[in-house]
Amino acid sequence: MDKHLIVALMCCLFMVGCKDDFKDPSVWDLKPCDPSRPVEFIDFTPKEGGVRTRMYITGSNFGTDENKIHVMIGGHKAPVIASDGSKIHCMLPARAYDGDIKVVINDKDGNVVTEYTFEERFNYQSKVVVETLLRNYNSQTGAAPFQDGAFADGAGIPTSDWMVFDPKPDNGDKIIFTCNFSGGSEGIRMINLTKQEVKTIYTGSRSSKMQTFTFSADGDTLLIPDDNGRGTIGDITMPNIHYLLRSEGFQKLRTYSYSSCAYAVVYMPDGTIFFATHPNGSIMKLIRNSGVPAIDGSGTVAFDFLKSAGRQIKMRAHPSGKFVYVFSRYDGGIYKSEYDPVAKMLKSPTLVAGSTLAGSAADVKEGAGSLARFGLPWCGDFVKNPKYVQEGREDIYDFYLADQRGQCIWKITPEGIASIIAGRSNFTADNTYNGYIDGDPLHEARFNNPQSIAYDEEEETFYIGDSGNHCVRYLRTE
Repeated sequence: MDKHLIVALMCCLFMVGCKDDFKDPSVWDLKPCDPSRPVEFIDFTPKEGGVRTRMYITGSNFGTDENKIHVMIGGHKAPVIASDGSKIHCMLPARAYDGDIKVVINDKDGNVVTEYTFEERFNYQSKVVVETLLRNYNSQTGAAPFQDGAFADGAGIPTSDWMVFDPKPDNGDKIIFTCNFSGGSEGIRMINLTKQEVKTIYTGSRSSKMQTFTFSADGDTLLIPDDNGRGTIGDITMPNIHYLLRSEGFQKLRTYSYSSCAYAVVYMPDGTIFFATHPNGSIMKLIRNSGVPAIDGSGTVAFDFLKSAGRQIKMRAHPSGKFVYVFSRYDGGIYKSEYDPVAKMLKSPTLVAGSTLAGSAADVKEGAGSLARFGLPWCGDFVKNPKYVQEGREDIYDFYLADQRGQCIWKITPEGIASIIAGRSNFTADNTYNGYIDGDPLHEARFNNPQSIAYDEEEETFYIGDSGNHCVRYLRTE
């Protein structure tokens, strides 16, 4: 057979196999629409579906350059995959609730040739799902490295103990700060959701036990507690809180104070700082001297949280600054400590939900107040509930909790009613609560030691550090 004919046949086969029934732009000249001729819109299919549904828009003179074709569905940009001139192939974006379909066709210079909105609307079928954001894991070797770079290039955060959204990113990007003291390579990292990339901002032995962190009220300082191994209140031989400055790109770690070991720190709106320490499970008010670094030998005890097991106490301040939630991996309860803004002191806590004893995965139980049973509370985040806002409630936030041993995500109302919103699915199938399954939160999804959680209010999305599966997952309505 003539070699030129063979090459031609191979090219034809290659083009047919790419982009479904569309020609491959790498071997086909991409051209915008012809502005001298009218652009016609005929129909779109299918008429209903959920996120990532493939949609085809038919007509004529669309051009074959998908970069010159823009599709909006329900007010959200739909990725345009390809066009053969008479058919546009695109994909339904998330939360396209309104279902209106708008198409803009540009010429070669980017000028608008036509703008068209279909009279018929797409029937968007929303559903709540658990999916994977990023995962770098070799199933054969078990390797799951921390790796900077683009999500698409294999970026990885296999372990995340704590998550907080950047309150004031410099360029407007959506960024999650995450830390880990477990899983090796201890450090602080940024997950840039806008740029789809991971960046390490600090690792090192000076602060190797970073279990939590918090931002100052102005968002310019990152405070990092340190489990420095010092178990005596008043011991000022080692730093117990470090800090990073936004003005320095969060690159230079400095000492903020010296005292006994710290597991968590909260920064109240008025600037008062509290930290959790091991001795007696005490919650301490930080007394800073004028020197830098400050030497704290006389911290004031706000209250003793756990006298028998004071390790790894976590705290999260309510957005209003009126109180703090306190919890520990060695205690199965979520506690509330009111803040006195006059005395600038936290009061003794009261139980919101759960039990004083941490349970196993089998012990987990939904319920109100002390009737609820958690496995191992690790990280939580306050989330505004629009329904509470409409009702004019005093407290408009629910608390969402990552339960490592319970293998699930909890919602806890201000009244202390605890319910599982994701995880532990299909226990009867294999008598196991943990696993790595995406899908419907309560009927399919499984986690493996979920430790951290943060919420994006604008996108209505939870991000979850699923450490046992070496990945970051997300939960949202799509």
